[in-house]
Amino acid sequence: MYDTSLRALVDSMLVALNAAPPLPQAPESYLGRLESYDALWARGVKVPVKELCDLERLERQSDAEITAGRRAGEDTSSREPGTDRSRAYWHGWQAGRMKKVPEEADGAFHELNFRVWWWVFRHTPEALRHVAAFCPDTDIANPEAYADLERALERGEPV
Repeated sequence: MYDTSLRALVDSMLVALNAAPPLPQAPESYLGRLESYDALWARGVKVPVKELCDLERLERQSDAEITAGRRAGEDTSSREPGTDRSRAYWHGWQAGRMKKVPEEADGAFHELNFRVWWWVFRHTPEALRHVAAFCPDTDIANPEAYADLERALERGEPV
């Protein structure tokens, strides 16, 4: 059975995820970079998703592909998809696998996870207070850890 404070934390984070606005779109000056990811993908080079604007673009293009990939990635017997699948599917597969097998999580996964929670918490400060109260020593619970992302957003840079 959940302890009361853990249940409050989980409930708070679920509410926060549902309350957060859509992810930020890429600034005009960054669209060329995102297109270069597509060109690399077409050549067989897998570029992990690290920025929210890249994730937003993939979700807009094919949220269903991300979901299908995530489900496949959660099956530990599944093999990593190649570039014959979409980049959205591959991203979903990576995310599903890294959540299912945390020791396989790489730096890009952790960076994107950090950015997603920054976006959620900046719009739902009550959830951030719950996380900080429950696990104060984590980066994700520390608003100061998000200062660089806040400054980048203010300057109109990709986040």
